[in-house]
Amino acid sequence: MRSNLVGRMSSLMLVLMLGLTVTLTMPPTAMAQRAPVQAFNPRDISGYWDLTVPPGSPNALSNNRPPMTPWGMDQFRKVRSEFSAAALGNKVSAPKAEWNDPLAVCDPPGFPRMLWLPKTPGTRFLVTNDEVFQFFEFARTWRELWTDGRKLSADAEPRWIGYSSARWDGNTFIVDSAGFMEASWLDQYGSPHSDELRVEERYRLVDKDHLDLTMTVTDPKTYTVPWVSDKKTFVRVEKTTRSAFNDLSENFCVWSRDRQ
Repeated sequence: MRSNLVGRMSSLMLVLMLGLTVTLTMPPTAMAQRAPVQAFNPRDISGYWDLTVPPGSPNALSNNRPPMTPWGMDQFRKVRSEFSAAALGNKVSAPKAEWNDPLAVCDPPGFPRMLWLPKTPGTRFLVTNDEVFQFFEFARTWRELWTDGRKLSADAEPRWIGYSSARWDGNTFIVDSAGFMEASWLDQYGSPHSDELRVEERYRLVDKDHLDLTMTVTDPKTYTVPWVSDKKTFVRVEKTTRSAFNDLSENFCVWSRDRQ
């Protein structure tokens, strides 16, 4: 009986040793195939993202800017910039000495222009329990998108990037913003806005690496109807090439340097 028990134990040890040997000699690809696959989370917008701009697309909400009110046209006629003769410009070419783009004197670009500067900046979302931070490479700027249920305040102090509250509607992340200073432009072509500007952003993950965005700009003082954007697509950047430390680079407008 003792010999039978010893025999069974020896057989068991042999099976375990063979199993371990097979596991250790498996190629890495086979072992990787056995690794559990993370389920797609349609609300996981955290991480680094780059906005893609198809060839021929404007650095703006869309090519279909709505008609302006008389007040809006008065503001638009004053625009003088490098891009004022472009499709969305006011068709008034001007020498560089007359350009009045706010960025030319290192003013903040404001929002939504921050998304599509002449060179689209990198952006990063950081999700917390009661707010979502959106960081931008340009000027190391960030937005606070409050998700704690608060409403937009009618008395919010005017800001370059406005004041924002956000919420989830199913798998769509909706951001409402108001309280903007009217000193900025909506884009490099000089599209104006007033302090009545309201911006709605609707973000939706197509898959884990692609984030779609549509925006609606409502400004009855400047435009006769809301301006609805083209669909914008961000691509997730797992490890940025901007820095060996996987962070956004410093990109400031320095007046003492850039005014030259």
